[in-house]
Amino acid sequence: MKTKIFQCFIIIFLPMVIYSQKYLAGDNELLLMPTAYTMPVNNSYFSDYELFLLNYSYAVSSSTHISIFSLFPVTTSFYESLTFGIKQKIITYGSIQSALYGSYTPKLTGYSIGDVVSIGQPSKSFHVSLAYVKYRTESDADWIYMLGFRIDPSEKTSLLIEYENANSLIGGDFKGLLSFGIRIHSRNMSWEIAGIRPIGSRGSLLLIPLLKVGYYFN
Repeated sequence: MKTKIFQCFIIIFLPMVIYSQKYLAGDNELLLMPTAYTMPVNNSYFSDYELFLLNYSYAVSSSTHISIFSLFPVTTSFYESLTFGIKQKIITYGSIQSALYGSYTPKLTGYSIGDVVSIGQPSKSFHVSLAYVKYRTESDADWIYMLGFRIDPSEKTSLLIEYENANSLIGGDFKGLLSFGIRIHSRNMSWEIAGIRPIGSRGSLLLIPLLKVGYYFN
């Protein structure tokens, strides 16, 4: 069951970049989940998760992103992981923003459709997202729930907390994933180190490490 929720995340987490006069690299997302923010037109963002997961996003307008995601080309079949995504901001009302996002993985014949709402300023914000994910058949479909919070103790650091779960796993021994970490960022670079804790795990596993780096092209 834990493998299934990680597969869902691979399909749906497509890094997006925030549109702000004071944007810093990494403001596009928390650890795994997207935010409702979008970057200025013709800007782009590249991110690398754990060295093996690569993503590139480009802003075709100030409210629309297109993305491409892939596993690192370790083998010749890496292209099977290619996932294409889009994100469209639909609401901006004061400190509340909302965006629709979706993705398509041709090899898996899988897709996702979701919405994310971001409340507050990037340096102190709350985020909630719901996404529908489907693989080859309807029996593989699932709903993914995500909650996140960010607060910046200083100009160049952020503390990040997330919770993720899948509808099919609710009620079982697995209670979702709790992630928390720190981000160090500058104008164009972002570094994150975090730990992911499977809630309900009764073994010796404490934290799954997450290391991510991103670069903002403006």
